[in-house]
Amino acid sequence: MTERNGLFSTEDWVNFLKEQAHHTKEYRYNLYEKVDVKTKRNILDAGCGTGVITYDIASLTTGDVTGIDIDSEKLEHAKLLLSGTSVNLIQANVLQLPFKDETFDLVLFSVLLMHVKNQQRAVNEMTRVTKKNGIVLATMESDHAGALYYPDSKVHPLFLKDLEEMGSDQCMGRKLKYLFGNAGLRTEIGLSTHVFDVMNKSITEQLTEFLNRFWVAEKLFYKNEWTEKQIEDYKQEQIELIENGLNFHFLPVFYAIGKKE
Repeated sequence: MTERNGLFSTEDWVNFLKEQAHHTKEYRYNLYEKVDVKTKRNILDAGCGTGVITYDIASLTTGDVTGIDIDSEKLEHAKLLLSGTSVNLIQANVLQLPFKDETFDLVLFSVLLMHVKNQQRAVNEMTRVTKKNGIVLATMESDHAGALYYPDSKVHPLFLKDLEEMGSDQCMGRKLKYLFGNAGLRTEIGLSTHVFDVMNKSITEQLTEFLNRFWVAEKLFYKNEWTEKQIEDYKQEQIELIENGLNFHFLPVFYAIGKKE
């Protein structure tokens, strides 16, 4: 498997997306309930990746679920994960969806638009294949440029640099309302607060989560030629902050619910 910009291999993405799905499950399920996923007869998961979120969606409905992604390697993992389900997986580009107008009751996606160059065209395409009175749901679109840390994060500037190298949009979240509205969708937007749930957990739980996800920061440090000592010093600094209840971080993660009228 080849690495993307020297940071994540496909196997890394499998692990990262699995962890991300686990940490955001309660937040996403509240949105699924809000749009009444269980009653939808035909659902599209756009940018389904490794299928971990698609699996959740399929477990909540008896309707037909289709997942599309442009990345063939991620789709192979999705096929393995979803092999015992009726989910239909297709390799396709969100900028040119291979479906007729008004095919789906619900089109949803998660952390997709930040990786798409022509974001308006993507939203227009998803709107096109949504039935009248149907829903286009963005469950999570991050706004990394708007992140807040105290004390200042040594990881975040490296992460922003990596996003820039990947061609990803660091300001995606704040654009959702405009993109949805410009596609003709009546739109409700909101903000995830699950990051506060994490910071309000016990010290033991926070430490466990930090250590379990430290491999992502470690990859960034190695990519930027940090020494083993620098990495270990940073790790110990963060552990001390957590143990003393002094760490603060907030990443704005937006959702948008767009109704096609």
